[in-house]
Amino acid sequence: MREAVSLFSGSLSSSLSTEIAVNHCNVDRVILLTFRSPFFGYYEEIKETANSLWPECQFRSKSIKRKTESIASSGGMDLLEADSFCMRCRFALLKTGGEFLDRVGGDFLVSGETTDLRGESWGEQLAKIERRAEVEGKVFRPLSPNMNDSLPERKGWTTSDGDLGVSSENSSKDLAEKLDLKTKPEFYGSGTRCKLTSPRYRRRLKDLVEEEGFNVNDLRLLGFGDYYKIPPDTKIVLAKNPEEKRELHNYFLPRDLRFYLPTHSGPMGLVRSDWEGKSDSTLEEVVDLAARITVAKSEVDDQVRAPVNYRFEHDNETYSLEVTPLESRKLAELSL
Repeated sequence: MREAVSLFSGSLSSSLSTEIAVNHCNVDRVILLTFRSPFFGYYEEIKETANSLWPECQFRSKSIKRKTESIASSGGMDLLEADSFCMRCRFALLKTGGEFLDRVGGDFLVSGETTDLRGESWGEQLAKIERRAEVEGKVFRPLSPNMNDSLPERKGWTTSDGDLGVSSENSSKDLAEKLDLKTKPEFYGSGTRCKLTSPRYRRRLKDLVEEEGFNVNDLRLLGFGDYYKIPPDTKIVLAKNPEEKRELHNYFLPRDLRFYLPTHSGPMGLVRSDWEGKSDSTLEEVVDLAARITVAKSEVDDQVRAPVNYRFEHDNETYSLEVTPLESRKLAELSL
């Protein structure tokens, strides 16, 4: 019995490679495997897409939260792009996918890379990652005919239709039309699904990993629109609308500071720092600055003093101070 595991992300290329594996290859079963991570979003929508397009296929998911530190930390991959979040993430996905493949007794993985459009070095890096992930020769990339040395291709299990690849002449959308694949719109582009594609998110992540340690909760904060850094280790995150406030509320830790305006419409702020060793005067400076940032992003007029309430999450005592909004120049300097 020939079995494949398709690494399904919900993207158009991933959908195309899965469709080819399911309906244009000589295999008995295809399992769709997606990954859950602080870096990825829209799991439920991806699951819905998989179940609607291939209801006969089993859909599975696997968490890669434990691999977030290795994805975020640079170096150690011996790749042409050693500091690439994307390459380290691909390694984690292939490694986890290979382990899942062994567990279910499958024969090969299916992946949606389109190497023809990325150049020769891209294919070389993918080959290196395969070896390191111990899945060399087990990854079938139907959209990349130049990488045609996988197990199913050697065995003759794959389609011989040369028009099923993606190239400068044959786009992914053209191929989807040819296969009559009813996918969702560009909502499933990588910029929507993966936070690592955002330059702002990568900049914040690079700053975070320079500190001694971080966890999944810290990673969740990087996705908010208003994120400020007071060197060396103090982060200020603001939630401005009701939806953001509900989400941010879930991430408060006992030693975080909470800020809000009791008399004006404005954001809710979370302040996180390594408070150990900080003097009382330093703490007062952080509180004052965080309060001024909170007021600056509220509906308070410039130069108007406004009350701000704050408290530690582990403390029932609420404190208050009046401050003016932080100047826009200073606000921009602290923004990440």
